[in-house]
Amino acid sequence: MLNTGMTIAVALRRVAETRLDQEALVCGEVRVTYGQLLERVGALARGLRGLGVRKGDKVAALLPPGPEFIYLLFAVAELGGVIVPLNPQLRQRALSDVLQDAEPVALITSRPVEDAVLHSVSSLRHVIFADAKSAPSLVRDMRCDGRPASAGSSRLKPGLRQDCAPETSLSLAGLMAAPEAPQSPDPVSPQDLLALLYTSGTTGTPKGTMHSHRSLIAPVVASIKLRELWVRRPSLKTLGQTARALARYRERLLRAAGRPQTFLSTVGWHTITGLEVVFQALLMGDRLVVMPRFHPRQAMELIEQERVTVVVAVPMAYQVMLGLQDFDRCDTSSLLICGTGAAPCPPHLAREIQRRFGCAVHIGFGATETAGGIAATSLADSTQRQSETVGRPMPGMEIKVVDHERRPLPPGQVGELACRSDSVMLGYYRAPELTAEVMDEDGWYYTGDLAVIDEAGYVHIVGRKKDVIIRGGQNIYPAEIEAYLTSHPQVREAAVVGVPSAVGGESVWAFVVPEGGAEMTAQEVLDYCRVALEPYKIPGRVQFVTDFPRSETGKPQKFRLREMALHETKGGELP
Repeated sequence: MLNTGMTIAVALRRVAETRLDQEALVCGEVRVTYGQLLERVGALARGLRGLGVRKGDKVAALLPPGPEFIYLLFAVAELGGVIVPLNPQLRQRALSDVLQDAEPVALITSRPVEDAVLHSVSSLRHVIFADAKSAPSLVRDMRCDGRPASAGSSRLKPGLRQDCAPETSLSLAGLMAAPEAPQSPDPVSPQDLLALLYTSGTTGTPKGTMHSHRSLIAPVVASIKLRELWVRRPSLKTLGQTARALARYRERLLRAAGRPQTFLSTVGWHTITGLEVVFQALLMGDRLVVMPRFHPRQAMELIEQERVTVVVAVPMAYQVMLGLQDFDRCDTSSLLICGTGAAPCPPHLAREIQRRFGCAVHIGFGATETAGGIAATSLADSTQRQSETVGRPMPGMEIKVVDHERRPLPPGQVGELACRSDSVMLGYYRAPELTAEVMDEDGWYYTGDLAVIDEAGYVHIVGRKKDVIIRGGQNIYPAEIEAYLTSHPQVREAAVVGVPSAVGGESVWAFVVPEGGAEMTAQEVLDYCRVALEPYKIPGRVQFVTDFPRSETGKPQKFRLREMALHETKGGELP
């Protein structure tokens, strides 16, 4: 059993040493056993140590999901270093900003990086390429003072050490083949910083969240306890839940119970959702099937070929998969759980996933600041609760709903959701004032999400605190209107925002993405709203769009939608 008193490296060794010959990782043609994983992680840790990477040093990873990322993640954990996972699609300006903020000593990349970016990061000592074949052709000239080399200067030679400029000719394969470093590793504790994760930036301002070994292993420990419901022999306490799950999923549950699961990861590993999939799969002794980049048809093929039991994807990815013309030809009978999170999942989509895939939907609700899951639905939950709530708190997670003065509210009342557990971040990197805004001295993290906890303990998310619309003195929660709009068969997605009104207060704007090929009018949308919504909740304006501006995890960026609405109200045209 794992626990929060372990480091991530110790946890991996404990799990791997009991299943050395079991397949751990599948990515394209690459298949890696747990024994091979341990060897490669150890080899890379020795190579990084040989470069002088020490406890507390930050290592940035500009990599897509794949074996190289996993070797690096666990190697950095073994050294006591700090991994900084970055979106491999970051543009050069954004990349430069994040690297300057994070201050890594090394950058591992699968793509070229402009000289200007490398020169702007004074802490950077090593640039290491994931692909050994690419490294020589991607070498950048640099002088010892960190500025571009002069026209007549020579290039850095492979293996040449220069303490004041990045070594740009190294490769991961070369590091893994390096001889044993003479230095002994520094002791690492669960409280040590392990990851610096940048938020998705739905507000346009990404922040670095600091996570320790303990905060990142805590969700895995919680998931192990949840899995006991259907993996182990039920106790008197869980007998009823197990019976309900078995009645619902029968053969699927019986085939999966007591065996290693096969996870399919479709989410980028620079996000907390993607990173937790890696930890959930490999630290629970399961098998991880990796997609470096999501493609709906390939995802369906992998589910069938690899007999995937747990797939994790953002709601938009499920929507695209369900839209494939040959969806019903794929064998999805191995699936037990379709997990989703990172963005709101409309109830109608959750029900469609249940029906078409034939399995349970686990809607996880969490944040980068909480290392993922705060609450989640489970196999034992009813169809309605799986689609209309985000479940109950994860084991070990305390939650409460509070008013604007942070006083606890009773069940059934809307307020800000707060949580406390070992998985809560250490704080925002180099931003104590921002940390103090969202965390109190007792360790409670205030999410900024508005929620209701019902009498049975299930959590219903009704919107973001900053997104509440005040119209005629009434509070309007956009999530309620969005859920209702997406129940219309011709509406694929909806986003509702408040825009300052000329007569005071706010007007309600609904941005609507129609289903492919559907033709709707604003009047049809308004008539549909009048059927079930109170008059003050009915949008004052309906705007049709082909898609929303989105964060990298697929969330609509409402601040940009407000900007679009304001631009139009001032006489401009929508961009």
